[in-house]
Amino acid sequence: MAYENILNNLKQTPPRALNDHILIIDGMNTLIRSFSLLKAMNPSGAHVGGLVGFLRSLGFVTRTFDPTRVIVVWDGKGGSGNRQNIDPNYKAQRATSRITHWGLYDSKEEEMEALIGQLFRVQDYLDCLPVQQIVMEKLEADDIMAYLAKRASSAGKKVTIVSSDKDFLQLIDQNVEIYAPVKKQTFTLDNVIEEIGVIPQNYNIVKALLGDNSDNLAGIKGLGIKTILSEWKSITHDPSFTLQDIYNLCEEKLGEKKVFAKIIHDFDKVERNYKLMNLHETVLDESEIEFIEASLKHPIPDLQTGAFLHMLDMDKIEGITKNTEGWLENFRGLTTVQ
Repeated sequence: MAYENILNNLKQTPPRALNDHILIIDGMNTLIRSFSLLKAMNPSGAHVGGLVGFLRSLGFVTRTFDPTRVIVVWDGKGGSGNRQNIDPNYKAQRATSRITHWGLYDSKEEEMEALIGQLFRVQDYLDCLPVQQIVMEKLEADDIMAYLAKRASSAGKKVTIVSSDKDFLQLIDQNVEIYAPVKKQTFTLDNVIEEIGVIPQNYNIVKALLGDNSDNLAGIKGLGIKTILSEWKSITHDPSFTLQDIYNLCEEKLGEKKVFAKIIHDFDKVERNYKLMNLHETVLDESEIEFIEASLKHPIPDLQTGAFLHMLDMDKIEGITKNTEGWLENFRGLTTVQ
């Protein structure tokens, strides 16, 4: 009888479709985090931390979330240009700041050369896996990822975004969740307010006011999250809340606190920050959308175990884990989804 029940359950469970659960990975975010944290060296003395860390992370999230499709999205060449046209300070600090802080590289130039080398090698490894990669010149990964997530969510499909970039928290809805690798936590509608203090739809308003150090965007001096939540209480739960509500209250209470005058004085900066960090309104043009849509129609690559292991041997990497062939089997299910 128990055997019959198992058979009946198998018959009742429909096969998973390709887009039922899409895992979208922020490629450069994952690579840079691994490159900066892992000091892994191969027997020849070459740093391979970015490469090893990326592949380990990829295997972990694929095993953990069991998606039906995996898409790695990369920043395109000149991807920050559109936003830098709006604000030249956007990510300006990244051109001079070092990624690693443990003395392996003698200069920023040497470090960048190594990072780019590991980037290209990671992409070679990904070509051996049933994983899709998307990159477009003059586009940041954020914009492509947001488009993919909103596209899938509107079709009722589940999406898991993997990134430590908190900008993506604004995209959380009934179908979209964010896995933050540094915190090792998945944020959903059930727990995200505990993290950011407001509903996801209003998170970009908060960030516009406070700024974002990682993107080199200054906020309003003297303003903190506690003041925002106490002065504009409805921002925590009202999806119709807008920047205009911020401005209106500042006008009403102009003489009560200095920070209200600061907000009005710098409101153009707040609006600019909001535009720069807003992932809900796509910046993609028609040709870019067509490119992404065409990429999604490409067949899922095969799992090439032999080629993958050969590259590990060439790079003198003694396995990503103790059982690399077993690790590769984590991706086998991606080749059977229709």
